[in-house]
Amino acid sequence: MPVYYYITLITCGVASVLLALVLSGVTIRRDESLKKYCTARWCLCVAFLVFGIANLFQAGIESDGREEALTGVMVIVIGSINAMMFTMVAHVFIRPSVVTRRNVILQAAVILLLSAFLFVARFTMPLRAFYVIYGVFLLGYLLLLAGYTYFFVKNYLVFKKQMLEYYEEEELLYRMRWLKWTFWSALAVGVSALLLTIDTPVVNMLFTCLFTGYYLLMTISFINYQQYAQLVVKAYEKPLEETDSVRGGVTQSADIELLTQNINQWVGEKRFAETDKSVDEIAQLLGTDSNTLRAYFTNHIGEDFRSWRNRIRIEEAKRLIDSNPTIKIIEVMTLTGFNDRPYFYRIFQKLVGVSVSEYREMGKMRN
Repeated sequence: MPVYYYITLITCGVASVLLALVLSGVTIRRDESLKKYCTARWCLCVAFLVFGIANLFQAGIESDGREEALTGVMVIVIGSINAMMFTMVAHVFIRPSVVTRRNVILQAAVILLLSAFLFVARFTMPLRAFYVIYGVFLLGYLLLLAGYTYFFVKNYLVFKKQMLEYYEEEELLYRMRWLKWTFWSALAVGVSALLLTIDTPVVNMLFTCLFTGYYLLMTISFINYQQYAQLVVKAYEKPLEETDSVRGGVTQSADIELLTQNINQWVGEKRFAETDKSVDEIAQLLGTDSNTLRAYFTNHIGEDFRSWRNRIRIEEAKRLIDSNPTIKIIEVMTLTGFNDRPYFYRIFQKLVGVSVSEYREMGKMRN
C-alpha cells in the first residue's frame, strides 16, 4: 500500500479524535431545555471516536498486511454506529422528547452485539459461510438506514407543524432548514460508506477525507445550534390542539373593536419587526389568546396571521427603500423583522413582483 494512504488514515483518525475532544469541551448553558442537547453532544463524540479509532486501527492492520478483508466488516460496524448516533442527534434538533438515554443505550447495545458476532464470524467461520453472513448484515445495514430515514421524515413533519403552529413564523423554520439537510447529508455519507468496501487505496483515502470533513461541518453545525435549542423545546411545551374557536370563529365574548385597535397600535409601534416570538406571546400583547387571534385574521382580515405579518413587513421594507434607496439590505431586514436574506428575497419577490434590487433601482429612477 502507498505510504500516503497510511498517512491519510492516521491523519483523519487523529483529526476525528481531536474533534471529539473539542466537542466534549464545548460550553453548554445550564438549562433544563438543553439536557437533550448534552446527550446529542456525547452521541457525536462517540461517533467521532469510533471513526477515528477505526482509522488508526485500520492503518495498523494495513501496515503489516495481515487482514485487508476486515475493511468491509468495519464499514458496516462503523456505519451502523454512526447512523444511530447521527439519527439521535438529528432528533435532538427537531424533536428532543423521542431521544432518551435508554433508547440510545439499547440501540447501541444491539449494534455492538451484532458487530461482535460479525467480527467473530470473520475469524472462526469458513470464508464462504462468512460472506453469506456478511451479505445478510449488509442488507440489514441498508434496512437500518431506511428505518432511520422513515423515523426522521415522520418526526420532521411533526417538528414543522409544531414550529409553524407555535410561532406562526415561516422564516424561523426557513432559518433552521439546515437541520433537515444535516440528516440527509448524514444519510448520504452512510450510503456512500459502502464504497469503502472497494479495496482500492485511492477510493478509501478520498472517502475517509470526505467523512472527516463532514464531521468537521457537523461539529460547527452542532455548536451553532445551541441558539435554536431553546426555541425548539419551547415550541413543544404546548401540545397541538384543534379547538372550536379556531374552526368556528372568534368567540362571542371577544371584543373585536378593541382587538382591532390593539393590532393597529402594535403595527404603529412596529412590533411586527420582533422575531422569535410565539403566537401566544403576541396574542398576550394584543390582549387576547392565540385561538381568538387566528380566528380574527381568518374571519375579519381574510388571511392567516403569518401571511398578514409578512405583508406588513414587506410594506415597511418598501417604505424604507422608497425613503432611502441607498439603504443597505441588511438594515432593511433588521428593521422589518427578517433574519434570513434568501427568505427575505423570496417573500419580497412573491409579494411585490420584482426583486429587492430591481425595486431599489426603480426607486432611484423615481427620485
